Amino acid sequence: MSLDTTLLRQMLAQDSSAIEQLKQLLLEEREQIAQRKQDRLAIIAEQKTSLVEQLSHNSKQRMKVLSALNLPTNAQGWDLFLQRNTLTMPLREEWQQLVRNFEECQTMNGINGKLIARSQQTLNHMLNLIRGKVATASLYTAQGLKSEQTSSFTVAKA
Repeated sequence: MSLDTTLLRQMLAQDSSAIEQLKQLLLEEREQIAQRKQDRLAIIAEQKTSLVEQLSHNSKQRMKVLSALNLPTNAQGWDLFLQRNTLTMPLREEWQQLVRNFEECQTMNGINGKLIARSQQTLNHMLNLIRGKVATASLYTAQGLKSEQTSSFTVAKA
Protein backbone atom coordinates (compact mmCIF):
# COMPACT_ATOMS: atom_id res chain seq x y z
CA MET A 1 0.00 0.00 0.00
CA SER A 2 1.48 3.35 -0.97
CA LEU A 3 0.63 6.62 0.66
CA ASP A 4 1.24 10.12 -0.49
CA THR A 5 3.96 11.51 1.80
CA THR A 6 2.48 14.98 1.35
CA LEU A 7 -0.78 13.70 2.82
CA LEU A 8 1.12 12.11 5.71
CA ARG A 9 3.02 15.33 6.34
CA GLN A 10 -0.26 17.30 6.32
CA MET A 11 -1.82 14.87 8.78
CA LEU A 12 1.16 15.20 11.13
CA ALA A 13 1.07 18.99 10.79
CA GLN A 14 -2.66 19.06 11.62
CA ASP A 15 -2.09 16.85 14.66
CA SER A 16 0.88 18.95 15.80
CA SER A 17 -1.18 22.11 15.50
CA ALA A 18 -4.09 20.56 17.39
CA ILE A 19 -1.78 19.33 20.16
CA GLU A 20 -0.15 22.76 20.51
CA GLN A 21 -3.60 24.35 20.77
CA LEU A 22 -4.60 21.71 23.31
CA LYS A 23 -1.50 22.45 25.40
CA GLN A 24 -2.38 26.15 25.42
CA LEU A 25 -5.95 25.37 26.45
CA LEU A 26 -4.72 23.11 29.25
CA LEU A 27 -2.46 25.89 30.54
CA GLU A 28 -5.34 28.35 30.39
CA GLU A 29 -7.61 25.85 32.11
CA ARG A 30 -5.07 25.42 34.92
CA GLU A 31 -4.94 29.19 35.40
CA GLN A 32 -8.73 29.43 35.48
CA ILE A 33 -8.95 26.61 38.04
CA ALA A 34 -6.23 28.17 40.22
CA GLN A 35 -7.97 31.54 40.14
CA ARG A 36 -11.35 29.86 40.73
CA LYS A 37 -12.80 31.49 37.60
CA GLN A 38 -15.48 29.04 36.52
CA ASP A 39 -17.05 31.12 33.73
CA ARG A 40 -14.42 30.29 31.08
CA LEU A 41 -14.05 26.57 31.91
CA ALA A 42 -17.11 25.48 29.89
CA ILE A 43 -15.76 27.24 26.78
CA ILE A 44 -12.34 25.65 27.28
CA ALA A 45 -13.98 22.22 27.65
CA GLU A 46 -15.82 22.67 24.34
CA GLN A 47 -12.62 23.73 22.57
CA LYS A 48 -10.73 20.78 24.04
CA THR A 49 -13.47 18.41 22.85
CA SER A 50 -13.24 19.80 19.32
CA LEU A 51 -9.47 19.33 19.22
CA VAL A 52 -9.68 15.81 20.63
CA GLU A 53 -12.26 14.92 17.97
CA GLN A 54 -9.88 16.18 15.28
CA LEU A 55 -7.02 14.12 16.74
CA SER A 56 -9.30 11.09 16.98
CA HIS A 57 -10.27 11.41 13.32
CA ASN A 58 -6.64 11.37 12.19
CA SER A 59 -5.91 8.51 14.57
CA LYS A 60 -8.68 6.47 12.95
CA GLN A 61 -7.19 7.18 9.53
CA ARG A 62 -3.82 5.91 10.73
CA MET A 63 -5.44 2.81 12.21
CA LYS A 64 -7.07 2.01 8.84
CA VAL A 65 -3.70 2.20 7.10
CA LEU A 66 -2.03 0.05 9.75
CA SER A 67 -4.85 -2.51 9.67
CA ALA A 68 -4.53 -2.82 5.90
CA LEU A 69 -0.80 -3.51 6.35
CA ASN A 70 -1.33 -5.97 9.23
CA LEU A 71 0.63 -3.77 11.62
CA PRO A 72 -0.31 -3.07 15.24
CA THR A 73 -2.90 -0.26 15.34
CA ASN A 74 -1.08 1.84 17.91
CA ALA A 75 1.72 4.40 18.11
CA GLN A 76 4.42 1.74 17.81
CA GLY A 77 2.72 0.36 14.70
CA TRP A 78 2.78 3.78 13.08
CA ASP A 79 6.44 4.14 13.98
CA LEU A 80 7.11 0.78 12.30
CA PHE A 81 5.17 1.93 9.24
CA LEU A 82 7.28 5.09 8.95
CA GLN A 83 10.50 3.07 9.26
CA ARG A 84 9.58 0.73 6.41
CA ASN A 85 9.97 3.21 3.56
CA THR A 86 12.75 5.67 2.74
CA LEU A 87 10.13 8.25 1.73
CA THR A 88 8.38 8.09 5.11
CA MET A 89 11.52 7.74 7.24
CA PRO A 90 12.04 11.55 7.51
CA LEU A 91 8.55 11.82 9.05
CA ARG A 92 9.54 9.58 11.94
CA GLU A 93 11.09 12.39 14.01
CA GLU A 94 7.95 14.51 13.56
CA TRP A 95 5.86 11.53 14.66
CA GLN A 96 7.99 10.93 17.75
CA GLN A 97 7.74 14.61 18.70
CA LEU A 98 3.99 14.42 18.24
CA VAL A 99 3.82 11.41 20.59
CA ARG A 100 5.92 13.25 23.21
CA ASN A 101 3.68 16.32 22.97
CA PHE A 102 0.58 14.15 23.29
CA GLU A 103 2.00 12.49 26.41
CA GLU A 104 2.72 15.95 27.82
CA CYS A 105 -0.92 16.89 27.20
CA GLN A 106 -2.05 13.76 29.01
CA THR A 107 0.08 14.70 32.01
CA MET A 108 -1.21 18.27 31.99
CA ASN A 109 -4.80 17.04 31.75
CA GLY A 110 -4.22 14.70 34.70
CA ILE A 111 -2.88 17.58 36.80
CA ASN A 112 -5.89 19.74 35.90
CA GLY A 113 -8.20 16.87 36.82
CA LYS A 114 -6.54 16.59 40.22
CA LEU A 115 -6.87 20.35 40.75
CA ILE A 116 -10.57 20.17 39.91
CA ALA A 117 -11.08 17.19 42.22
CA ARG A 118 -9.30 19.02 45.04
CA SER A 119 -11.43 22.13 44.47
CA GLN A 120 -14.59 20.01 44.60
CA GLN A 121 -13.39 18.39 47.82
CA THR A 122 -12.73 21.76 49.38
CA LEU A 123 -16.09 23.13 48.25
CA ASN A 124 -17.95 20.08 49.58
CA HIS A 125 -16.15 20.37 52.91
CA MET A 126 -17.05 24.06 53.19
CA LEU A 127 -20.69 23.34 52.29
CA ASN A 128 -20.84 20.61 54.93
CA LEU A 129 -19.47 23.03 57.51
CA ILE A 130 -22.08 25.61 56.56
CA ARG A 131 -24.81 22.96 56.78
CA GLY A 132 -23.51 21.88 60.17
CA LYS A 133 -22.37 18.45 59.06
CA VAL A 134 -19.00 16.94 59.65
CA ALA A 135 -18.06 14.02 57.46
CA THR A 136 -16.51 11.04 59.16
CA ALA A 137 -14.58 8.25 57.60
CA SER A 138 -16.31 6.20 54.94
CA LEU A 139 -17.26 2.71 56.04
CA TYR A 140 -17.95 -0.41 54.02
CA THR A 141 -20.99 -2.59 54.58
CA ALA A 142 -20.93 -6.38 54.69
CA GLN A 143 -21.84 -6.32 50.98
CA GLY A 144 -18.73 -4.26 50.20
CA LEU A 145 -20.67 -1.08 49.48
CA LYS A 146 -19.38 2.26 50.65
CA SER A 147 -21.56 4.05 53.18
CA GLU A 148 -21.03 7.64 54.20
CA GLN A 149 -21.37 8.30 57.89
CA THR A 150 -22.00 11.88 58.87
CA SER A 151 -22.75 13.55 62.10
CA SER A 152 -24.26 16.95 62.46
CA PHE A 153 -24.08 19.63 65.04
CA THR A 154 -25.64 22.99 65.50
CA VAL A 155 -23.52 25.88 64.30
CA ALA A 156 -25.76 28.52 65.82
CA LYS A 157 -29.20 28.86 67.39
CA ALA A 158 -31.72 31.45 66.40
